[in-house]
Amino acid sequence: MIHLLDRAGMERALTLSLEPDLHALLKVHIDHLTAGDHDLTDWTEILIVQPGDTEADIVRHVGFSPLVEPIDGIRFPDPQFQPHWDWLAQHDGGWFEMTCTFGSTFAYVLLIQDAEGGLPSLLAMCRQYVD
Repeated sequence: MIHLLDRAGMERALTLSLEPDLHALLKVHIDHLTAGDHDLTDWTEILIVQPGDTEADIVRHVGFSPLVEPIDGIRFPDPQFQPHWDWLAQHDGGWFEMTCTFGSTFAYVLLIQDAEGGLPSLLAMCRQYVD
């Protein structure tokens, strides 16, 4: 798991030896956050979820589980589970992107690798709800 908390961390991540699809996806995100007259890196955290990472790891880093609806506490795959994130997409190269906003200015972006060894329930949820 890689947790990028600020601009310096995001820039440092681009110097790491990451797999090419992840590097490209990160580059696009960081470029979008710093485009134009605004720098949104202070209001955005990126969490990279990879095989071997657990739900407890996610909660420890961002304070919530994407598998649990935060208002009702209903857990995926319960039939009454309702998606609570703002956006979910699947990217080439085996990555899901889940964006969860809080208030009008802060967002977590979870980049979830769709690969063997990934958290099965998280991958099943992403596959079920992806646009």
